[in-house]
Amino acid sequence: MQQEIWFQKYQILGLLGKGGNAKVYLAEHIKLKSLRAIKFISKNHPLYDLQLKEAFVLKNLKHSCIPIIYDIEENEDGSYIIEQFLEGKTLKSIVSKKGPFREELIIRFGNQLCNLIQYLHSVERPILYIDLKPENIILCENTLKLVDFGSALFMDEATAHPNYYATKGYAAPELYTNKQIDERCDVYGIGCLLYYMATGGSIIHDSKEVNHIDYLGRCTKRLKKVICRCLRYSPSQRYASVTKLSEQLSALKQNEQNKTELSKTVTIAIGGSQSRIGVTHMAFRTCKYLLRGRQLCIYQEKNASGSVWSMRSICNKVDIHKGVYVIEGIPMIPSYQCAKIDPEDYQFIVQDFGCINEDNLAEYLSADIKLFVLGSKEWELKHMEHAFRMMTEYRDINCLFNYLNAKQFQQIVKSLNRDNCFRIPYEPDPFTNITAQKGMEFFQDVLHLN
Repeated sequence: MQQEIWFQKYQILGLLGKGGNAKVYLAEHIKLKSLRAIKFISKNHPLYDLQLKEAFVLKNLKHSCIPIIYDIEENEDGSYIIEQFLEGKTLKSIVSKKGPFREELIIRFGNQLCNLIQYLHSVERPILYIDLKPENIILCENTLKLVDFGSALFMDEATAHPNYYATKGYAAPELYTNKQIDERCDVYGIGCLLYYMATGGSIIHDSKEVNHIDYLGRCTKRLKKVICRCLRYSPSQRYASVTKLSEQLSALKQNEQNKTELSKTVTIAIGGSQSRIGVTHMAFRTCKYLLRGRQLCIYQEKNASGSVWSMRSICNKVDIHKGVYVIEGIPMIPSYQCAKIDPEDYQFIVQDFGCINEDNLAEYLSADIKLFVLGSKEWELKHMEHAFRMMTEYRDINCLFNYLNAKQFQQIVKSLNRDNCFRIPYEPDPFTNITAQKGMEFFQDVLHLN
């Protein structure tokens, strides 16, 4: 097998696995010396056309939790989908070996699942995955990867499909009836995976009620309540969307962070789609909010504007302490001194990246919390479009819009089809203390901090 060469490109190293629909081989690209996974689908399989559809679904998707499709080959035996090789273990193998996860991990992976499924539901032609199960989840360095899109279907095909191919114990009940399906079947699927991570078992419906989690799970009552709602037999009693489920898990995550991560230094990166769009203004406002809550924070200049140096001579309240400028009550450090920051001295580092481009994008994306300031005027739209092309696969970035009224904001959110959009409250002075309820709620929503 090791000497076998396919399509003059790939040296076959071995069989990774096989199921009822396909075989997956490990291969090495001969010229690039990089590993690939090759999924073979036999033309003799009765569901050949349906399984081949997976490649055409995946080729238009771009998300960090979805494997890349490099190529599709075909011969008289069948089709070969050449994919990114994922080094990791399936969720099933990990839970089978180590048992149920801690609640912290369940919430973390649940949020990753929601982010991924939200993406599938929001692409130009929305997709229902419908077959979420532990075998289809690979954990690669604490990041979920979703594989096997053979059962996925476009949402506009849901009413035209008389038969759905999903796994008993994880599939939503309506998949086995004549009822129309929608995104709530994926809410059920996420619930099944949360249940599996909490208990180590799957759900086989003998009745219309599932109460097992109350007795088997080691997680808190709040998480059990979220899981039980996902698993309601009737779709109308579940969360109406994955977005709503994500909000509940994020609330649980915040409670967990308040208990276990108070000492962790959090980086808040703020960037913009263009120059002079209000990034530095937003960074100062963020610092004022954190300082109001008696949080130790520092403003870090990650751009070449020289704003900190300029403010030294024009601001009234300027102090210097251990090389750090304290301007209007905000500790600041200019770009040429960024390397001297000791993260252990601060709970939050607010990073001002200025305009985001290919040079600073990677560092910006590495932050714990990412805020992105955009304009919506006609002359600013080209900058916004360019920014979204750069960051289309990253759904954890909060988009902040300046100088919009409520009607304009609703229109632009609808056109973007993103959930994490916010309207910046108008405040001309960046150093004004944040006391208004409107301003407080904005930062609570954007930063997910109490």
